[in-house]
Amino acid sequence: MSTESVKKSPLHIPEIRGHISRYISVTDAISCVRVSKEWYEDFIPIVWRAVDFNTQGSFEDLESKVTARLGQHLREVDNIATQGQLDALLHPNICNVRDLSLKCARTTRFRILSMDLIRNNNKSLEHLALKMIHDENADDLSTRMISLDSVIPQSSASRLFSITLYRVCISRASFTALLRGCPLLRSVDLQSNVALLAGPFVDTFQHTGVTQFTVTLEEVFKPDPDSDIAPLGFSLLAHFPELTQCTIYPSEETLIVPVERIMLETKLCCPKVRDIETWRTPLPLLSDFLAKVFRKLRSVRFPYEYLSADVILALLNHKATLSDISTIWDFEESPIERDDIPVEDDHFNSSSLALQILPRSCPNLKILRLERHEMDMDIVEEDEWACKGLRHLRVRIRGLDTKEKIDRTLKLWIDGKQTKNKPVQGETKKIDDIETRVARHLLKFDDLERVWLGTRTCHATCDQ
Repeated sequence: MSTESVKKSPLHIPEIRGHISRYISVTDAISCVRVSKEWYEDFIPIVWRAVDFNTQGSFEDLESKVTARLGQHLREVDNIATQGQLDALLHPNICNVRDLSLKCARTTRFRILSMDLIRNNNKSLEHLALKMIHDENADDLSTRMISLDSVIPQSSASRLFSITLYRVCISRASFTALLRGCPLLRSVDLQSNVALLAGPFVDTFQHTGVTQFTVTLEEVFKPDPDSDIAPLGFSLLAHFPELTQCTIYPSEETLIVPVERIMLETKLCCPKVRDIETWRTPLPLLSDFLAKVFRKLRSVRFPYEYLSADVILALLNHKATLSDISTIWDFEESPIERDDIPVEDDHFNSSSLALQILPRSCPNLKILRLERHEMDMDIVEEDEWACKGLRHLRVRIRGLDTKEKIDRTLKLWIDGKQTKNKPVQGETKKIDDIETRVARHLLKFDDLERVWLGTRTCHATCDQ
C-alpha cells in the first residue's frame, strides 16, 4: 500500500474515528488506543466508559494518578459493594457518571462516603440505584438511614431520569425534596422494605413527570412502618398524578388494605394508570385490581400461577383497551429460550376453553404471553380470534411436543408469510397434521412478528 493511500485513509479523519468509536467493543477499543497518540485520544473514552465491579474488581487497585487522568471518562459504574471499591471512585475527576449502582453497607463510613460519590456526580447522574445490603439480624432503622440531599445539584438542574431504592430508610421530607429537585424524573422504584419516616407534616408535592412507579402496597399506604395507614390522599400515590405504569411487588410484611380504600386512593391520586404488573400479590387482590381498582387498562402482567376464571372475567372489563396480556415466568423455572422441551405444570390446562375468551374478545390485543399454558388446537379452531393486529405470541400447543415439530411449524409460518399463501390443507381438519394447523392459524395475523411455541423465539424476517 502506498504512503499516499495511507494518508487518504478515512481513519485518519478524527470525526470518522469518533463516529466508529461509538460502535466497537471495549476489546477492540483497547487495541485501537495502542495505534497512535491520536487514536488513543479517540478510543480511550470507550475503554473507560463503564466499570462493573462484579466482573472488573481489579479497578480498585488502579493507582490514583491513573484515575486522576482518565476518571473523567467514566459514565457507568455498577455493583459497588465494598469500601475499597468505593474509595477507588472518590477522586474528584470522577464527576461525569450517568448510571450509578451502589450496594450500600450498613456502616456509617460507607453510607457517608456513598453520598459523597453521588454528590460528586449529581450534575450528570441520569440513573441511580441505591441498595442497602440485607442483614437479617439488623432491625434498627438507623443502620439503613440515608439522606437524598446529595442527589440534587446545587448550581445546575438535575438530569436524574430514574431512581431505585432498596431497603433504605429516609425521611418522607427527603423523598419529597428529591421529587421537587429532579424535574426530569420519570421512574421511581422502591423495590423492597423502603421506610419513609414521617414528621408532623407530610408534604404531598406532586411530580407531574413521573409515569412509572414500582412499589409494595405496604409502602404505598404505610410508608412509615411506625405510623398508622396514611389518610386518604396522603399515600405515596399522592405524589404522582400522571402515573401510567404501576408495578406491585410483595412485601416482607402483610398489610391488609381494603380494596375499597385502594380504589378510592387510585381514583383520587392517579386515575391515569393504564399498565400494571404484579409479582406474588395475593391472588384475590389481583382480580380486585382488575375488576374494581383500575379502568381501561392497556397492559397487564402477572404470575401465570395466578391465572383463574375470576382473573379472566376481570380482564374482560378491559377488553376494549387491552393490548398486552403477559404472564410472568417463574424465575426458578427453566429458561424460556431453550432447545429442549421439558414437561411443564399447567394448572389451567383443563380450562383451555375459558382462556380462549381473551383472544376472542380483545380486538386490540398486540401481545399474548402464556408460556406456561398449552393450547388445544381443537378448541382454538372453534372460533376466530378478534385480535387481528396480534404482533407477539408466546404459547405452547398440545401435540407440538418435539423441537422438530416446532421448527417445522415455524418454517411453514415464515414460508407462508413470504409467499403470502396459506399452508396447503386437506379436505378436513383431521387430514392436516398439527404443524400445518398451527401455521395456518398464525398466518391469520398479518402483523405477527414474533412467535414462541416452546423452544426459541422465531422472528418474522419478511417485509409486510
